[in-house]
Amino acid sequence: MTGSSKENPTGGKLLLIGWDAADWEMIDPLIARNQMPALARLIAGGVRGNLATLQPALSPMLWTSIATGKRADKHGICGFTEPLPDASGIGPVRSTSRKCKALWNVFSQAGRKTNVIGWFASHPAEPINGVILSDNFLRSGPKGGTCECLSPGTVHPPELAATAAEWRVRADSLTAEDLVPFIPRLGEIDLDKDDRPLKLARRLARAASVQAAATALIQTQPWDLMCVYYDAIDQFAHEFMPYHPPRLDGVTERDFDLYQTVMAGCYRFHDMMLHALLQYVDANTTVVLVSDHGYECGHRRPAPGAGKADPESCHRPFGVVCLKGPNVKRGERLYGASVLDVAPTILALAGLPVGGDMDGRPWVEAFERPVRPERIFSWEGVGDDKAGLHTAKDRQDPAEAAAAIQQLVDLGYIAAPGEDAQKNVRDTIRCNKTHLVRALLGTPRVREAVPLLKELCAEAPKEAWYPLTLARCQIGLRQLSEARALLEGCAPATRALPEVQLLFAELAFAEGNAALALSHVEAARHAGADRPLICNQVGRGYLQLRRWDDAAAAFRKSLETDPDNPAAFDGLARVHLEQGEPAQAVEKALLAVGLIHHFPEAHFHLATALEQCGKPEEAIAAYETALGMGYQPQLTHSRLAVLYRPIDARKADLHQRAAQPKKRRIYRADIKSNVPQ
Repeated sequence: MTGSSKENPTGGKLLLIGWDAADWEMIDPLIARNQMPALARLIAGGVRGNLATLQPALSPMLWTSIATGKRADKHGICGFTEPLPDASGIGPVRSTSRKCKALWNVFSQAGRKTNVIGWFASHPAEPINGVILSDNFLRSGPKGGTCECLSPGTVHPPELAATAAEWRVRADSLTAEDLVPFIPRLGEIDLDKDDRPLKLARRLARAASVQAAATALIQTQPWDLMCVYYDAIDQFAHEFMPYHPPRLDGVTERDFDLYQTVMAGCYRFHDMMLHALLQYVDANTTVVLVSDHGYECGHRRPAPGAGKADPESCHRPFGVVCLKGPNVKRGERLYGASVLDVAPTILALAGLPVGGDMDGRPWVEAFERPVRPERIFSWEGVGDDKAGLHTAKDRQDPAEAAAAIQQLVDLGYIAAPGEDAQKNVRDTIRCNKTHLVRALLGTPRVREAVPLLKELCAEAPKEAWYPLTLARCQIGLRQLSEARALLEGCAPATRALPEVQLLFAELAFAEGNAALALSHVEAARHAGADRPLICNQVGRGYLQLRRWDDAAAAFRKSLETDPDNPAAFDGLARVHLEQGEPAQAVEKALLAVGLIHHFPEAHFHLATALEQCGKPEEAIAAYETALGMGYQPQLTHSRLAVLYRPIDARKADLHQRAAQPKKRRIYRADIKSNVPQ
């Protein structure tokens, strides 16, 4: 094995493996049956945990967040497609649209080498210190070229392109013997009438191509960081998860018998590829395996075909994370991890500073020996000449874009573009603006969503989501008359929806009308049945009404449907606090922050419960975590002042001064935007 490694806390290299849509609910039963031994060994020798996703759960946005440690409003990738520079149509989202540095840019800037294979939104390949095979590597060559051709910009350095083209596996090169492990009864299928085996072959060829490139580069090119992305689990699942056991309503017995083993085969194939890849790394290499989100594999799976129409509906909010290395603990769990944390953790493991403008945190609790990551205000605008960034003159080839768009259509990611190119451009801009709004709603920067929502309301007056979301923001910003006008302007059928009834309840609370709020909460409860999102919001409504038993019932109902539900656990923690049960509140709050670390309200409730349990040092740590996430600064500072008074008068005075009222008003929107739904 060739390659060089700079000094870092681990003393070795870093291998980052991405399995799109991998989910513990699928993995754990396979490990229990000894069908994923490579991953089992990785877990046993390191730490594992859930990895919280972001909204919207769209792969280009999420994998860019994984590579940058930043949300979409900072990194700029907001969908699968974007307008071409000349507005003649649309094309796949490109690396030239990313507004900040990715890990490979930072490593290049630090004089270290990186290999990147297949990462979403990585085309055209950036001129980094290392090798990039962009996500265009798996697409066909330019029109008129041979099947072995790779489009310009697919490979950096370009002199490696001819060799890289040989690593691609063609779907028509696969034989029946290659498919039988996935479809044991393949011989019973008439391929002229059923194209699902051919779709499997295409997806299998894509995964095999990534693996061939990865195993070649890991041996032949020097590297300090290697990033390998596999999209096959997500691709397989959108086509074949409906046939996974147990059989769903709407799936015929024949289809179930033929295709029920495909998804298990897909995961086992990934385990085999993992095993092969790990043969080329030594004990000093830290391996980090992540997925951007999970995928429904139980009773909440959509019926055949439904998942293609709305891919997000299939995604679970928690992906997987597993890491093993020379300074990683063994056999332990990682709690509260997010996709935003991957890049800061990689930097900390490499001994490089973490950007202060990154939205995630390094998983220092997973390290065997204490690591205090260095900090830098930002990697942006510093040392750009060494970071391997694109120049402003990079442009997209329309013919290449058209071919790539067709592949996204074939894979079910997007609908086929219409004939009207300008309409396609307008629709794409609006779609990406909507994705950006959704990303902002989960941050303290929610105010930035308001002007975007007003634009979207004007552009698409028949879309109910825009005014309803705008009304929610306006309620949080205390723009109550504007919010009421929007809500009362909705059609009667829209106003009757449980989500809208809860908005009316929130507005009534803001207006100080508890009786009216109660009527809306009750209406939402009856209309929302057992939907977890509605149950959580109903529970919060009952909390405001001080109806503790009703609130607890709503949160427990939510957990019956969705056991991995941080908002419900935090709601129960609040109930226990109000009922004078701090020990139970600690238990529930820990479950909440264990699922989503960036949940400032839950950290505050955990701190309050710890304080009531007579554990001041632990309470201080939890309050400081909530404060660091921006939760109610005046209140949190005042609590810290009280706790510090007996042990550190200087810190107590500092917190007391910070607790004094400021001129800027703290709006509810600053708080609510960080509360999981």
